[in-house]
Amino acid sequence: MKSQDSDAYYEVNARLLSDRELREKDPAELVPFLQMLAPGARVLDLGSGTGFDLGWMQKAGMDAVGIENSPARVKLALELNPGLIVLQKNFLFYTPKEAEWDGVWASRSLHHFDPEAVQRVVASAFRGLKAGGSIGVVVYEGMDAFEDRAIDLYGPSRYLRPWNENAISSLLEQSGFKIERIGRRPRGGSHPLPSLLVLGRKIG
Repeated sequence: MKSQDSDAYYEVNARLLSDRELREKDPAELVPFLQMLAPGARVLDLGSGTGFDLGWMQKAGMDAVGIENSPARVKLALELNPGLIVLQKNFLFYTPKEAEWDGVWASRSLHHFDPEAVQRVVASAFRGLKAGGSIGVVVYEGMDAFEDRAIDLYGPSRYLRPWNENAISSLLEQSGFKIERIGRRPRGGSHPLPSLLVLGRKIG
């Protein structure tokens, strides 16, 4: 593995990835998470990309805020969905206030990091959620980490560290979440692996 830093990949390929999402993305995997929340709920989207999920959250009546590290992707999110609130920062170093969110959503963002980093992010999400708050995680499902150069063999790569059901569920449970639902989506479109959806609720 040459690098685990995927920032350059998303910065350089922001427009291409956005065009792909526009063709491929649908709100189906987001709906079960939204069903766990009341209208007007405050939701944090970790790794919000170009804002498609944020836009659907707003349309569903949520008070949603995104965090995205790539300046190019933040710019595109605001162009495509005027009125979105997106903070340009690395969510690995974001510390929420205690009990400030009703829901935390992380779709295909946590699988860029090793388990220790994901554990810190999930612990931070637990702190930031209100009692009974919901968490939704979508990660690629698989076994071995790899460097993805599918877009450009000679350009920036992204690091992907897939998860299996037991590992991601155990991590959430150890952080204080009760698993509410697990779902899967087969590999398709630009996604190199099947995706795993895990929904949990903060205990206490």
